[in-house]
Amino acid sequence: MSQTFQCTVDTYRQFDPASQAGWQRQTLEFSRTNTAIVVMHAWQPPAPGDQPGWVRAVPYLTRARHILRQAFPPLLTAVRTAGLPVFHITGQTPEPTLNLPSIPTDSTWESLRAFRDQHVFPGTENTTDFAAGLQKRTLAPEALPLENEATAETNEALHRLCLQHQINHLIYVGFAINWCLLMSPGGMVEMKRYGYLCSTVAEATAAVESRESSPLQGEYHQALWRTAVEFGFVFHDRDLIAALASTSR
Repeated sequence: MSQTFQCTVDTYRQFDPASQAGWQRQTLEFSRTNTAIVVMHAWQPPAPGDQPGWVRAVPYLTRARHILRQAFPPLLTAVRTAGLPVFHITGQTPEPTLNLPSIPTDSTWESLRAFRDQHVFPGTENTTDFAAGLQKRTLAPEALPLENEATAETNEALHRLCLQHQINHLIYVGFAINWCLLMSPGGMVEMKRYGYLCSTVAEATAAVESRESSPLQGEYHQALWRTAVEFGFVFHDRDLIAALASTSR
């Protein structure tokens, strides 16, 4: 079995703006032994009509339901068949508390926090459903770890796991690419600090959208651009599945 695989990916020519080159399709060589898939925050969306306040606050859950059913099974099957490690960040284990004092608070801080909760996110009318959704969240069946697959809930834990498996390239799937996959513990921002390439699979993620960006999924496309410029590469599921299958023959 080959230790590398050739895969066509999306890259972005950020320099030389006069050329307006932008997005490029490139076929590059990737290490099969030093690359891992990170399944991050792939929670089971509520059933249609259930916990409407959670869906109003986090509308990408509707798209996530389709992505989990359509994209995850063939992608994870191909990855596992090819022998790439699959790591999981569930977001269900509390982060360890630092041995530091808490920040000082005052009545103004408390009032501002309350205002944001009521008028920014998640919104007064959504608070009950949103809190219940977070409390009861479980991993989607399509994203459950296999017995031999490890979980890591902090930057340090994921880094240790990667060192153990000699991984230097992480391909992220899950939700949401411009929020948790970007900023949460184990996300791209923190793992880049260790030196990892951080990529994604376009069809296996979604983004948090604003009212203005939602019609064209502007935040999703911007997040793919950010991934290509700042962190790694943008894979497409069919290309990656085909590329991995060719190494397993």
